[in-house]
Amino acid sequence: MHSVLRFAQCIYIIDLMVYTLCLLKWGFMPRAQVVKWGNSLAVRIPKTVAEEARMQEGDAIVIVAKKGRVELRRTEKVPALEDLVRQITPKNRYEETTWGPDKGKEIIEW
Repeated sequence: MHSVLRFAQCIYIIDLMVYTLCLLKWGFMPRAQVVKWGNSLAVRIPKTVAEEARMQEGDAIVIVAKKGRVELRRTEKVPALEDLVRQITPKNRYEETTWGPDKGKEIIEW
């Protein structure tokens, strides 16, 4: 049982039997199916879509639900320690700051 809705230049095809939503806009888009995964729902991203979005396994994303649609957005990448250390130069390296004698739990006896 399919319902086809047309709005402007978009065609929405909703398959009510298998919970499939396919949005066609200016041509054909790959279809995907929403499936149950534990207590959540999951969608397998087709290889062509992942390649076009430059998305790889392990990429961190943010999931945003807006007005009846779901958007996947790439999160800002957290730099690795090696990347941060590589950015240290004599110009941005500063001398140690003296804060006075150690107090309380700062005191370490060797």
